[in-house]
Amino acid sequence: MKKSNFIMIHHSAVSLLKNKDQFIANNNYHRAKWNFKSLLGYYLGYNYEISGKGKVTQARANGETTAACRQQGMNDGRAIHICLDGNFDIEKPTDSQIYALRDLLKQLVEKCGISQENVVYHKDFSDTRCPGAYMIEQRDFITSLGFEKKVIEKPDENLKSRILIIISGLLDLLKKWFNKQ
Repeated sequence: MKKSNFIMIHHSAVSLLKNKDQFIANNNYHRAKWNFKSLLGYYLGYNYEISGKGKVTQARANGETTAACRQQGMNDGRAIHICLDGNFDIEKPTDSQIYALRDLLKQLVEKCGISQENVVYHKDFSDTRCPGAYMIEQRDFITSLGFEKKVIEKPDENLKSRILIIISGLLDLLKKWFNKQ
């Protein structure tokens, strides 16, 4: 097995209106298509699948060969493939899916040391629209989900000066108020 240094995001391209939890159907479809069993005993070509209700199912070990994106060698274990159930060309992912994706990304980023630039979409490597228009238009948000927001370490001097002026004014008001008591 390879060390994974990419995370690739996919959609199933099947509407959530048809099926909110597509794991069994997708596993059976991939079994019929490739008959390629994972170390975990599944046939699904992705490492993880997230249902419309936010349930995360792992189908392949991280670093295991997949059947999710054959272009540029991305099936050889260098990428962890995450598929969200739904057709995001016609519908948005559910809030539960976004929360589950965030939590899974945080876990994988920490465990595997994957950088934000290496959280990619299937469309980046193949002539496809995967993971769909709604995910594409929210790319910066989606790919940042697994990463802590950076805190400004040194506030700019202008902001610092304004805060000191406000604090000074508040102290003057408090002194006047206490002197009246």
